[in-house]
Amino acid sequence: MSPTRRNPRAPKASVLIGVGVAAAVLLGACSTEIADRSLSAAAAKAAATPLSWTHFDVPEPPAMTAELATAGSQVYQDNCASCHGESGDAKGICAGFLIPQPRDFTTGVYRFKTTPGAEMPTDEDLFRTVSLGIHSTGMPPWQYLLSEGDRWALVAHLKTLSDKFERSGPGTPVELGSEPTTVSDDMIARGREMYVKAQCGKCHGEGGYGDGPSALTLEDAFGNSIPPRNYHKAADFKRGHTLRDIALTINTGNNGTPMPAFDSALSEEEVWDLASYVHSLAEPRFAGGGTPAAAILGQDVGEPDVVIELTERLWKFIPDEIRVREGQVVRINFQPTDNGLGVGHGFSVDGYDKSVFMNGVLVQRPKSVTFRADKAGTFTFYCATQCSTGPLHPKMNGKLIVEPAES
Repeated sequence: MSPTRRNPRAPKASVLIGVGVAAAVLLGACSTEIADRSLSAAAAKAAATPLSWTHFDVPEPPAMTAELATAGSQVYQDNCASCHGESGDAKGICAGFLIPQPRDFTTGVYRFKTTPGAEMPTDEDLFRTVSLGIHSTGMPPWQYLLSEGDRWALVAHLKTLSDKFERSGPGTPVELGSEPTTVSDDMIARGREMYVKAQCGKCHGEGGYGDGPSALTLEDAFGNSIPPRNYHKAADFKRGHTLRDIALTINTGNNGTPMPAFDSALSEEEVWDLASYVHSLAEPRFAGGGTPAAAILGQDVGEPDVVIELTERLWKFIPDEIRVREGQVVRINFQPTDNGLGVGHGFSVDGYDKSVFMNGVLVQRPKSVTFRADKAGTFTFYCATQCSTGPLHPKMNGKLIVEPAES
């Protein structure tokens, strides 16, 4: 939907749904041939998809009827109550294991939306968050687990958990204007000046590392410590780190946190300049065309004979079977599509424990490992990031089949 609030030109001084039962959907198995190529176009596309809340197309919403909310109540109990609590009070049985804590829907406080400050989110805002999840948290992307109808039913139910929706109604989305087609050095320089003028460094630090003088004192509306964003860690941007995502956050702020809304304080041009500067600090985003050299382990074994593009979807490896020949040098490029319970995923192979290991691999923070397949046989590979004894990471496994060299 197009935002409708006009951003003044004159500057002034100044959901989450749990993962307890998220892995119920199974994916069909697929395997690789012995070839130096990617596993599939679909997996490559999933790995290259940018983190972006604002670039998600929301379908036309249905009427938010009492019948839809009733249907959503059952969807909620089946999928969300384990973290968010049966009544939405964030006291589910899994809540204590999650960092950050799940959203307390009874407060009516939402961070990720197109409306500024404390204004309530739109139905489309809620649908986006339900569908995409929240990066670097335990909130999964429910678009892969629930139908569109079930997600709209969840939106209708969520709106019954706080009377603020009925009392206030949805807020008015901010106006971002046209996104710049290119970001110039001048825009970044002006953004740096605006960063200083708006005193962003008090929290985010002079260099944007989240180490400002107020950083250790910040709390959210519920009394929880909340560190400011380190802009150099792109994968930690919870809504996404595209230029438009950053500009939207500058305009709307993060309700319930110390991050204020600047929609009435900065002009449209100033917002895009500031967003350009913040965006320039983020680490380069993995685009599916290779793996950052700093993340490659095991380069000393030589150039690979086989390159496997491994991804993850719904806590399942894709592919879940890898075939190579004894003696080949194998490189595994691993890029997950979610961050698990907020700490990422890993990769290891039983029988190759000393040479094959990755841990804490996050969305758009891929890692690679290169090793020589010097032992023939069938070996189990698995997620090496253990943060659950339930049906999540423990079911992330597959087979590495090393065929004898003479076969």
